[in-house]
Amino acid sequence: MKDVSIWWWNFAVLLLLLLGSQLTPSIQPTKQEATSNKSGPLYKEKQFTWETKVLLTGLDIPWDLAQLPDGGLLITERTGKLKLWDTKTVQTVAELPVATVSESGLTGIALHPKFPENHWLYLYYTYRTGGELKNKVVRYVFENNKLTENKTILDGLAGGQIHNGGRLRFGPDDLLYVLTGDAARPALAQDPKRLEGKILRLKDDGSVPDDNPTKGSLVYTLGHRNPQGLTWHSLTEEMYATEHGETANDELNAIQPGQNYGWPTAKRGALDHTGFVAPLLGSGDETWAPSGIDFVGLKIWELRYTAIFAGLRSQKLQKIEIIDGKIASQEVLIDKTYGRLRAVLAKGDGSVYVTTSNRDGRTNPQADDDRLLIVTPVEKN
Repeated sequence: MKDVSIWWWNFAVLLLLLLGSQLTPSIQPTKQEATSNKSGPLYKEKQFTWETKVLLTGLDIPWDLAQLPDGGLLITERTGKLKLWDTKTVQTVAELPVATVSESGLTGIALHPKFPENHWLYLYYTYRTGGELKNKVVRYVFENNKLTENKTILDGLAGGQIHNGGRLRFGPDDLLYVLTGDAARPALAQDPKRLEGKILRLKDDGSVPDDNPTKGSLVYTLGHRNPQGLTWHSLTEEMYATEHGETANDELNAIQPGQNYGWPTAKRGALDHTGFVAPLLGSGDETWAPSGIDFVGLKIWELRYTAIFAGLRSQKLQKIEIIDGKIASQEVLIDKTYGRLRAVLAKGDGSVYVTTSNRDGRTNPQADDDRLLIVTPVEKN
């Protein structure tokens, strides 16, 4: 009888162990954990090629893009026209009194984070007053495909034939960031009391946020020559900006509040002075003339680290991955196929809109220039 009891006891223990192994939840890494080491065996990421398609032709120096809630695109043309593409037809919805001299004119555009409710749209452009070129940012109401009410929220920025900056973007903090160039007056970039050669940070009415690096100042960073593109990491919300260097030495910078990026004291990538931030990525002796940049978003998980930026002089569209604040990969997607490339805007599905800039006097345009392109990731078989 004792042997039978022992047998039943052992059987019961074994049964409990077997049941426990089935009932206890398996501890598995999350997808982010599994892919933190891209060579790890736990999760095999998809691979992509990139295909380019022409969506629009006949544009005139398109400079920036903004996507409307219904999927339509607003397109600024440096000559002063604001155009609307509803994915089928394109129409001019406004024409602004801009000064178009060399690189100046209508440039940046941004929609307010609450655009569906307030219909606020922001434009950056160059104008002439008293024989001088100036830049300003104006807030409009955009309804029924028309610009109506307007309020100037930033004015009096020194303008020039070159180096006007011009990109506008709202950040994850719902504040407006404005890129300004040095207007070909390099000393302005190091003057903390001037707004040129800077990245500025504004409330939506143009006032100074309470937590800006310097109390009462719109200046967020200084020491910029001609910044052209601005974006935030899809995962970390870290800020990155592209900038034209002097005689090559173009830059992609990781932007930190209150920092100094060196121009013009530190030239040609030689940041041998203390207190300046070195570029995250530089072009070296090659000239990119980088312009628009955007992270593609989180719709396709494998592209969560991916940003794409355009080159004017290089005529290249480059894809990079930024992981843990470092460049993890770099690849050319387009190389001189469409000429000079300027604006980049993520569509939200992994693809990006890109514009050409072949009618800006720096190259020989084709008959159908300028063009709006879409560059789309396609999964490899």
